[in-house]
Amino acid sequence: MEQYDEIIRILEQRTMSRMELRYKLGCSDRAARRVISEIAKTRPVIALSDGKGYRIATTFGDLTEAIHAANENAKRAKEILKRNEPLNEFLTKQGAAI
Repeated sequence: MEQYDEIIRILEQRTMSRMELRYKLGCSDRAARRVISEIAKTRPVIALSDGKGYRIATTFGDLTEAIHAANENAKRAKEILKRNEPLNEFLTKQGAAI
């Protein structure tokens, strides 16, 4: 948890690339994305579309990118739910409850 707190402090001050995050935590790319995912559940994390990394929105100046990040998250969620439709149809036909 101490490592998470340090990562949060850094992300509140500047952008951190995923490679830098991996190095700091000594973990795989997937694990680094998992850390960001966990932090994003409690903090307004902005994942920069240009691939430069992540940071936590802290000022009014972050508003545009925060809106963009929220819209991207909503779009991803919608796409994932669409992929469940055929699965739900199959499960219903099979009499399986979900």
